Amino acid sequence: MGFAIQWGIGDAMQGFWERGSDGRYRRAVLLCLGLLGMLAAWVLYPAENRYSPMRCTISYLGSPDADRNPGGWRVYQVGMTALILWMVDLLRLRHRRWVGRAWGWAGASSLGLGLGLMLILVTVWIPDSRSGQVFGMTRGQCHTQVALVGIPTLIVGVVLDAVGFLAAGGGWRRLWPFHAYAGVTAFGFHQLMEWERLCREDRSLPHWPGEGLHSTPLWEWIFFVLLMVQFVWMAHRSGVSRRG
Repeated sequence: MGFAIQWGIGDAMQGFWERGSDGRYRRAVLLCLGLLGMLAAWVLYPAENRYSPMRCTISYLGSPDADRNPGGWRVYQVGMTALILWMVDLLRLRHRRWVGRAWGWAGASSLGLGLGLMLILVTVWIPDSRSGQVFGMTRGQCHTQVALVGIPTLIVGVVLDAVGFLAAGGGWRRLWPFHAYAGVTAFGFHQLMEWERLCREDRSLPHWPGEGLHSTPLWEWIFFVLLMVQFVWMAHRSGVSRRG
């Protein structure tokens, strides 16, 4: 009797988790868990440490250092992991719907996006901290090195996705979400490079984090939010053939 009840509960949970042809309930749970985790990590950030997107990177929420988030960094790890798994699930949906050949443009995009997400997941669990050692570096140094590989890998994956969309007959105009993402990214990169130039010309300027629209943490937040939106669009767009 007990086994039958457990079996029934298991079937019900699996049905809920996979409800819909594309697992939308699963993604809804992951997204909610991720957003709540990030919000909770922000709330737990010590008031005296003054968290601000204008001067603090996303990773500060996941740093155990005393001047960052010693009481909430584990909550951040749970939340950000859920968000990355949510994007992995969207990538799985996109791949299943649009990739016809494993080594076509869209298939190469899936490889880049998947690898990029895995590298970002590694940075979640190697916190941006001045303490601890990983491969002869502090955890913060290792975190930064992995992120510097993961972020460009994601960008390459997004670009390859756009190429694959065009190759599948999607049409240039229908790529407007990619155009918007690329335009904002280019503008942000220009602002950061402009601040580098200004700092070289005027040594009195504080290099980190950057003032106003030149703030590196601000653009990191913008890029991440827009990347989430881009993943939603890539997974749910319609009307192109399954060739890329």
